Amino acid sequence: MSRIAIAAILAILALPLPAAAEEIGECRFDRDTLTFAGTPVEQATCLLRKIKPLAVREPQPLPKAIKQLMERGGAPSAASKQAALDSFPEPYRAYAVEHAKAPVSQTEAGVPLAYFVIHDTSTPFYKDAPFPKDVDNDRLVNSFQPYISDEIAPEPVAHIFLNRQGQIWPGHEFAEGWRATKLESRVVGPAARGRFVHIETVQPRRFMPGATSRGQTEAPKPGFTKSQYRMLASLYVYVSARAGKWLIPAQHNTVDAGIPDAHDDPQNFEMKRFAKELEKLVKAR
Repeated sequence: MSRIAIAAILAILALPLPAAAEEIGECRFDRDTLTFAGTPVEQATCLLRKIKPLAVREPQPLPKAIKQLMERGGAPSAASKQAALDSFPEPYRAYAVEHAKAPVSQTEAGVPLAYFVIHDTSTPFYKDAPFPKDVDNDRLVNSFQPYISDEIAPEPVAHIFLNRQGQIWPGHEFAEGWRATKLESRVVGPAARGRFVHIETVQPRRFMPGATSRGQTEAPKPGFTKSQYRMLASLYVYVSARAGKWLIPAQHNTVDAGIPDAHDDPQNFEMKRFAKELEKLVKAR
């Protein structure tokens, strides 16, 4: 081997190695690709782990309906999208029809929307008082006023607010990139805005017995109503249809899992009930 060739090899070996991609949190979010680790099935499995009080996470299998969508890929059919639109209550139905053909969000670098994140509002907060006897129909619990006004934040904290009666109020249109997790707002920053859409489901909280910290609260059981599961499935089909692909479903806590002070929502989310409502829409003809 010539001296020139040896010198060339040594020069290559002296070059710095490419930096390993930074992965954030338990589901290993890549700061460069703005994607959690693994196939869509693997991502959904991590992001849909069971969330228990005190933010304890437990593995659970994906329901067949969700697993098949993640494996098959593609997008909702026109019939499924229409079934979702038909299920929406007014006045949100008219709003959704108006925007049905609009594009959805993307990041500032053009990376398209990929994740559908389920939250709970953890509001109203009853401290040590009991929940209302008829929590699902309580006027205070179901009011959108705290989320519309600046009682909670200067701007609506999510794309959608969904109360226990199945009524929907849009805080931001799905075309608008928004942030509602610590991953987006505190770790990655504006570069991640547009990669996620956020659905806040109304669910009150109270202190667990003997607790005094907002990190030690409990939600009512059942946590979500039938109307909320039905509308969650419809919103998922609707925004996936607009995105042109099945989004990967996720939860606030699992998106932020491994980041300090991550929220513990959604509590008492029954994935099988969500999947059952989703399956009805997927089978629409």
